[in-house]
Amino acid sequence: FYTPQPREIWKVLIIGLIMGAISIALSRFLMSYFIQSTFTPLLDLTLPYRGIVNFLILTSVAIINIVWNIQEDNINNIKRKQESENLLREAELYNLRQQLQPHFLFNSLNSIIALIGANPDEARNMTFQLSDFLRGTLRKENNQIITLEEELDHLLLYLDIEKVRFGHRLNTSISSSEEIFNNRLPAMIIQPLVENAIKHGLYNVTDQVEIKIKCHSNDGQLLIQITNPFDTEEQSKPKKGTGFGLSSIQRRLYLLYGRNDLLETQIQDNIFISTLKIPQYD
Repeated sequence: FYTPQPREIWKVLIIGLIMGAISIALSRFLMSYFIQSTFTPLLDLTLPYRGIVNFLILTSVAIINIVWNIQEDNINNIKRKQESENLLREAELYNLRQQLQPHFLFNSLNSIIALIGANPDEARNMTFQLSDFLRGTLRKENNQIITLEEELDHLLLYLDIEKVRFGHRLNTSISSSEEIFNNRLPAMIIQPLVENAIKHGLYNVTDQVEIKIKCHSNDGQLLIQITNPFDTEEQSKPKKGTGFGLSSIQRRLYLLYGRNDLLETQIQDNIFISTLKIPQYD
């Protein structure tokens, strides 16, 4: 960061000395012009003292000027640092969001490829659904924060694709009142949690599995709860793929809100529960 250069400090001091000399000479001339000659020796006698006083005054002004400039530079440095941190934060947020798309796209394309031979019509429908989903994703690239209604509409497109992949095995329910549709939250923050619920809820399961998404408002927060069946014994076995981890979601929430307590997970009676708490600011 920029700091004041020594030559600038010397420049201020030299200017102060020059102005002090001019001030002393000018005061001597004016006083000798307006005051009787009998007081001239007194003026000469007090010249050193007046010079010292003038020098101290001008030096004080110079020091104040230097301190003011240093303070101004410090403020500018802080602003530049904050701007730099904001740019880094935005870059990290962008990278976190981009991690989601290749993973989901890879899975969807694999499903389409698998369907082409067995069910071409279903493969074509899934291709159109994937196109609609990605088009909606591109529209949201410039919007870090969107409404709950927009987020749920986008989530439904995602679930349509997943239902093609998993067929009768996947059943989902979304409950939310229209009163909170205008609540705001980070774009595409629910999808990775639902993807995580599908991944673990349907792992090694042939029966129908229900993924529930519940949205409500409480105490100035938008609360979103995602639940899925969770078999502790099955989940302890190694699985392929890493997906978009909960730690990435936690990191994104921290970058946006500066808090580490906005995503909670727990297991109750073989049900895995993820809870998002999104602060609502006026």
